[in-house]
Amino acid sequence: MQRRHPASTRQDGFTLIELLVVLVIIGIAAGMVGISAVAAPDRHLHQDAERLVLSFAIAQSEARSDGRIITWRADAGGYHFERPGRRVGSTGSADDEAIPPPDDFRNDAELKPQAWSAGTVSVTPSGPKGWLRFDTEWMSDPAQLTLAAGGRTVTITRDAGGAYAVQ
Repeated sequence: MQRRHPASTRQDGFTLIELLVVLVIIGIAAGMVGISAVAAPDRHLHQDAERLVLSFAIAQSEARSDGRIITWRADAGGYHFERPGRRVGSTGSADDEAIPPPDDFRNDAELKPQAWSAGTVSVTPSGPKGWLRFDTEWMSDPAQLTLAAGGRTVTITRDAGGAYAVQ
């Protein structure tokens, strides 16, 4: 009896599964590019809002630990934090010397003046004076801040417990 050996089978091309896997990978990559291209204009404004939320939490903590109010002000070009101190022209008494000088946080890594990464930004705070105030109280008034640039808006909200959210 003679055994037959099947003819050597040689595979030419790709299987259907291999082709489908490649198509799925291409589809996912194309979708990611499409999503990032659409979200690019919002990215800088959203990054500014996220950076502000972190800075606000730091400012609140700093105000509580130092015992002095910190205010946040913004304009179209950027924003800054400031803390009041002793008045210029103070009498030099011991009481005046106990009060630290004003601070604009220029040497602080987190609270130093910042420019908007989204370019020119319009800021609409919920407060009547156009600025936010961080004090020593643990329970703060709820606040809302809207950033707008290039026809897009991002809203930052603070609840009474001091938690921030970017929407």
